Amino acid sequence: MKPTRPEGAPGYKAKPNHDGTYREYWAARSDLAKRGYLPKVVRLHYPDTVDGRKNLAARCRILQAEMLAWAANDGAHGVTAYDGTLTSLSRLFQTDEDSPFNSSMKWNTRDNVTKNLAIIERTVGARQIGKLLGPDFKRWHHNWGAPVREGAAPRPWRAKHLMNTARQIIAYGVTLGHDDCIRADTILSKMRFPTPPARRSRMTADHVNAIREAAHDMGLGSIALATVLQFELAFRQKDVIGEWEPAADAEGGIIHRGTRWTNGLTWAEIGADTVVRKEHVKTGAYVEHDLTLYPAVIEEIALVPKEKRIGPMIISEKTGEPYKHRKFTETWRRVADAAGIPRTVWNMDARAGAISEAYEAGAVETDVMKSAGHKNRQSSARYNRGVLEQTRRVAELRQLKRNRNPE
Repeated sequence: MKPTRPEGAPGYKAKPNHDGTYREYWAARSDLAKRGYLPKVVRLHYPDTVDGRKNLAARCRILQAEMLAWAANDGAHGVTAYDGTLTSLSRLFQTDEDSPFNSSMKWNTRDNVTKNLAIIERTVGARQIGKLLGPDFKRWHHNWGAPVREGAAPRPWRAKHLMNTARQIIAYGVTLGHDDCIRADTILSKMRFPTPPARRSRMTADHVNAIREAAHDMGLGSIALATVLQFELAFRQKDVIGEWEPAADAEGGIIHRGTRWTNGLTWAEIGADTVVRKEHVKTGAYVEHDLTLYPAVIEEIALVPKEKRIGPMIISEKTGEPYKHRKFTETWRRVADAAGIPRTVWNMDARAGAISEAYEAGAVETDVMKSAGHKNRQSSARYNRGVLEQTRRVAELRQLKRNRNPE
């Protein structure tokens, strides 16, 4: 059911989800967004009640006023006063040019943090930082992770991300010398919150083969090639399909609606010796993969006409351009469903499947680390989900030793 449109809410938008629900958000004016105003979009989470609509409208007016002040000040954010509340610290964090938010965060991280800060402001923003105690933080964590409705699943990752953001802005307040933030940061340093359960699903070679077959039957060779590259070379999704980042100018590269495609695999990264050479986006680790050792990759590449092996390797059949993250994920899931892949297996599990298969095969841990583009062995170990196969091998080795050395 479409939510009631609030009165006096400039920039308000509502769009339907696939399940019939709606997502509400505030959107910056397109001309100012093109000039570089951030945030471009802010999700709004308010109930469809009289008070909820009033609060939503008030939030839109605040966001609109901040945007207009930015425009009137030649693209500079005004200085926000700190009054001891979380909301004022959040606004200062977002508007201070020297804060980590503006000086060092990557654009996509900034977008995620902006969404978290909106939730923090809405739920606990009025709280005075100087009065916070451990039970307050514990209660926040519990409430943030509570199910969205009765009967729904808990949201532990939501709670973790929100608490991490709360820690981040309070730590920023410490750098400004605010005594109340120093006190709150000390309390938080003594607290530990439950860690969300790690994923156990993994993609297998059989899954990949089923996806390849279904993808080609559906005329989606791009999905087959992307999945094979992710699984065989242990690449993250963005290392293969790339990402669209905000573009301050409209010159150079592949541009679409104020964004520029970057970081994905290109045909130029396959050398004449059939070796892929690439830096992982997340870690900056440099990897080399000899594709002649990956028959499935060679088979998929052979299906791409030579005249089309220019630019990005993964191109959407529908748009003729590299995929946006959301559209790739939706398309991949549609193919996976057609291939009979369990819904518990996600596209991101291709990397875990690759690393787990390597460990199961008995690969040396440092070699697995290099292949996956990790900078330490612990990171690779976290992706290792092949527990049973490996515990069996350990058991067999132990029994073999006993049989060789009878007492």
